[in-house]
Amino acid sequence: MCRLFLQIGQMDTGHAYNEYLASCEDYKGRNKLDVHEKNELKIFDHKDGYGFAFIKNDHFEVRRYSEPIIERNPIADWEKTKTSVLLAHARRASPNIRVSLQNNHPFYWYNGDEYIFAHNGTIRSQISNFNQQKFFLRGSTDSEKYFYALLTAMGQNEWQMSKEIANSILENWDYTGANFILSSPRKAWIGVYYRTSPKYYTMKLYKLEDSIVVSSSYLPSLGEPTELLTNDTLVEIDIESKQYYYLV
Repeated sequence: MCRLFLQIGQMDTGHAYNEYLASCEDYKGRNKLDVHEKNELKIFDHKDGYGFAFIKNDHFEVRRYSEPIIERNPIADWEKTKTSVLLAHARRASPNIRVSLQNNHPFYWYNGDEYIFAHNGTIRSQISNFNQQKFFLRGSTDSEKYFYALLTAMGQNEWQMSKEIANSILENWDYTGANFILSSPRKAWIGVYYRTSPKYYTMKLYKLEDSIVVSSSYLPSLGEPTELLTNDTLVEIDIESKQYYYLV
């Protein structure tokens, strides 16, 4: 159970980065931010490492760390990174899943094209519907297997994403949340699927003048969300034009 952040294009303000980090810490001083079902009565920090990915010289670079995101604080790095895509993930490990760099997101895969992936939620099912001769597990998370299941299905569909693909993968799984952000250098996809805690799992999309930002948490400095991405929602973003579309 984690916090996700995606930025397509450049933002004029870094305040949203601070708000995202504050939501991962849960408390900033005495004020609880981004109240949801999991932190109404207790602290719900995302402390089990973090990672982020960005495009540099036309290729993704991935950084993953064992420290909590609030301790290492990557904001200075993000503010000086000029990139068309920034994907961040702050981890709160699901029960019985090891805390390790191998299990940190984002995950990366290359097949002539490149893909990065981050997931929020817990999938209890034993995930085996991916090409195990092509995709080799480096960690032990449901999230990495989920990534490979999506890529396997996309590879059978000329590397296009669709609601049919997402629904066919998820329909027989037992999960609390299966939210994901998947991106290539040209397109990004946000899938929102959950069976509990709608305040926690609803994603927020902000369409700004020169960018699109998608976050698990509210980012007040960006104003009201342009869209609230609720259950059974799949959005595709064209990275060059910075336009988004609902896939139905």
